[in-house]
Amino acid sequence: MKFTLAFTLCSAITGLCNTTMIHPDKFDTWTDCVRAGANEIIRVSTKFDDKFNKERLVISYFCNENHTNETTTESKPEPSKIQSSYIR
Repeated sequence: MKFTLAFTLCSAITGLCNTTMIHPDKFDTWTDCVRAGANEIIRVSTKFDDKFNKERLVISYFCNENHTNETTTESKPEPSKIQSSYIR
């Protein structure tokens, strides 16, 4: 099973958010995905430090199980479980 990492960039001032972006890499474990999300937040907020401070930007991210490569069965699938972490 692989995991997909998704990000949303929001302004704490306006409350407006951009469209959720999907990271191009897929991750083998939940932990790898969560760590990649944390590292990406550090990388982007460091690169755009002035913009983050001026506009009070916040990045939230979440990892989802990617079921696209799994075999389908006739049994009823379980609902998708979404976990999220919010960095403020």
